[in-house]
Amino acid sequence: MVKLYCPKCMDVYTPKSSRHHHTDGAYFGTGFPHMLFMVHPEYRPKRPANQFVPRLYGFKIHPMAYQLQLQAASNFKSPVKTI
Repeated sequence: MVKLYCPKCMDVYTPKSSRHHHTDGAYFGTGFPHMLFMVHPEYRPKRPANQFVPRLYGFKIHPMAYQLQLQAASNFKSPVKTI
């Protein structure tokens, strides 16, 4: 199966699209992106100067908010459906 390489993140991803599920990942080989950027370093994207900061209505979201959401979701019990 195909895996996608993101040069900006320097990470490997599995594509969500179903059209990639039947493509052989060895078509280019696993070293292709690395060889491409060694031969053509001008194609390598520059690292962003500032990192993305999640905001809601202009206010920064505190990291603790994500933990509180996870706790609330784990405590939530869905109602039992009766027929």
